[in-house]
Amino acid sequence: MKYLKSCIASTILMSGLLAEANAEPIEATDFDSLDLGAKIVGPVGPDVEVSVINDSGDSIGDLRSSVSCPAGFAECLPPNTPAGTIYTYSHTLIPGVDLPNDEPFPMPGTLLPFDDVSEFSLGFAATGFNGIAGYSFSEAEDAGVEFTIEHFATGEISWTSNNSDWDTGEGITFFWQTSQAPSGPSGTYMIGNSNSSGVGAGPIPSAIAVSEPPTYAFLILGLLLAVRRFNCSKVA
Repeated sequence: MKYLKSCIASTILMSGLLAEANAEPIEATDFDSLDLGAKIVGPVGPDVEVSVINDSGDSIGDLRSSVSCPAGFAECLPPNTPAGTIYTYSHTLIPGVDLPNDEPFPMPGTLLPFDDVSEFSLGFAATGFNGIAGYSFSEAEDAGVEFTIEHFATGEISWTSNNSDWDTGEGITFFWQTSQAPSGPSGTYMIGNSNSSGVGAGPIPSAIAVSEPPTYAFLILGLLLAVRRFNCSKVA
């Protein structure tokens, strides 16, 4: 009962819980087939490396994210790109492994194995989404999984595996496309299995980015609340 009350309170705080109703299926595109241009180079470089953190503050995986311009762009500078440019957000998830993080993201003190992963999802609306999303078919095949992709009425995107064979050490790259360039690593990305879940920070479309950059203390707090919200959806 105490846990249920905590879940209810966290759900109120994090009101963006994924709506299962009115989800639109998305036909998966193979990430390996994409021909991408240059990546956006942010304060920590072209890739953002962070930990995936559970609600106890432990790491259960590694998340590396980047945003690329279309093929033909030798550099990707959003203020200088033509109107209508499509940006590809890509995210490589490795459960149960945690590579060194970019500053100022802290490394959790404990790393846990994380097996039977069944879902990867965005914790925010994919503003400007053009309907194209997918994952690396070759990496998923190596892990023994495939994914069903859904775009929810509330704007989030979810990749759900048809089985739960995605385990510790097996990296898979996911992607989605939008007309919106990113603004900072304040987006929330989630992975979960039937028992637990975790979240990591990554790029978020500028149209829904917060007007003032959050402190990283508040960002970590927000990530932990998002994990609690994700776990609450499993309480019935």
